[in-house]
Amino acid sequence: MKLEDFFGFCLAEVTCPKDMLRPLLPYKSKDDRTIYPVGTWLGVYFSEELKAVKEQGYTIKLIEDYEFSKAYIFKDYVEHFYNKKKVSTGPERFIAKMHLNQLYGIFGRKLETIETINVNAQQLKIHMVSSNIKSIIEIDDDLFAIMLYSNSKTDMLEKLNSQVDSVIGNSFKPEVKSNVAIAAAVTAYSRIHMIPFKLDDGICYTDTDSIFTTNELPEELVGKEKGLMKDELDEQIIDEAYLLGIKKYGYTNFDGGIKKDISVFSGVKRNSLSFEEVTDIANGGSFTVNLPDRLYKSLRRLNVEIKASKLTITSSDSKPLIDNLYRPSCTRD
Repeated sequence: MKLEDFFGFCLAEVTCPKDMLRPLLPYKSKDDRTIYPVGTWLGVYFSEELKAVKEQGYTIKLIEDYEFSKAYIFKDYVEHFYNKKKVSTGPERFIAKMHLNQLYGIFGRKLETIETINVNAQQLKIHMVSSNIKSIIEIDDDLFAIMLYSNSKTDMLEKLNSQVDSVIGNSFKPEVKSNVAIAAAVTAYSRIHMIPFKLDDGICYTDTDSIFTTNELPEELVGKEKGLMKDELDEQIIDEAYLLGIKKYGYTNFDGGIKKDISVFSGVKRNSLSFEEVTDIANGGSFTVNLPDRLYKSLRRLNVEIKASKLTITSSDSKPLIDNLYRPSCTRD
């Protein structure tokens, strides 16, 4: 079957030209890192993403495929919550935004989940022959906390459970509602949308839905409607920036003549680092942040503790200083 006539997921032999400056197709490496390689490899991909990268010089050879039908299954859902988000504030806006942002993740969650329950010694014996147990914590002589895998319908467990259902009841709960194909297609379409931005010669940084660029974007790509890029700084120009990695950057700009330091680092509050601290990290230093008190639960002690914690931020690789960025922070709604 030709790629042009196919819609779905497929195992393919992919070749990316070795002289491609910005490879576009991700691959999960042996050490579980997401990389964007050149050369030839085998991988499972969404057909529409393969079509998109083929236009940029990739060579694709289909090996095996799973064909799907097409449907706009989220159109009404997205319209509803996007309109809610536009006119709402506070908690209502936050809830509408989460409904939009987290939908694909719900479809991508694992079918097998972990459940923690407390049982007595007799119930423990039954679960040990009828459930897939991850760990057992003895609380006292007749009370145990067990972590077990729910929704794991293996043939062995089905046979075991058929013998003990009369004792503990049906051990299988309703299946987790997920569809990895939907979640994978959503993320693939997002990467496809970002391809023109990644190929722009002014691009300095990009992640799933945002860019830093030295070029002015065409007016038709910028706005407040869904699918458009939003100019985060309203045409202000960044003075200096260090772009150190995914969700790891800091910059300065002047707002009404007042210098402002902006920082984004995963795990810490936005703008909690000064630009001088970001510069120090970029030059090989480190910075330790005191995190707010957090709740930590202990099944062994059957309590919840409030503890303070710290996070040390370092730069895993060094990136150059970027000067005078135009439309410095654009994100897609």
